[in-house]
Amino acid sequence: MAGAGYRRERMKFQTMTPTVDAAGQQAVTWSDVVTVAAVVTPGQREVMDDGGVAIRTDVVLEASWHPQIQAKGRLVEVPSGRVFYISSVTEPDGGRNRRLRIVASEVAT
Repeated sequence: MAGAGYRRERMKFQTMTPTVDAAGQQAVTWSDVVTVAAVVTPGQREVMDDGGVAIRTDVVLEASWHPQIQAKGRLVEVPSGRVFYISSVTEPDGGRNRRLRIVASEVAT
């Protein structure tokens, strides 16, 4: 079992909400759902552009369990603002509602 402070990062889970802007065009807004504690671990894959600059990095997050966190959303690190787009969410403890294993991609801006 991990010690105190193991999940140091704070992550806001957000869901996408389609809207229409003032010009009548489709727009996307992100709505905060819940903030959880997490730890971020680098994944096995990093995608580079032609110049050798990382444009997408896969990560694995272990987060506190919450029923509203799902693969249709993103996580935003507080206060840095790093954005992680979620690929999958699993419960490694067999449904005991303790923690989540989240595979996500951080996209360079």
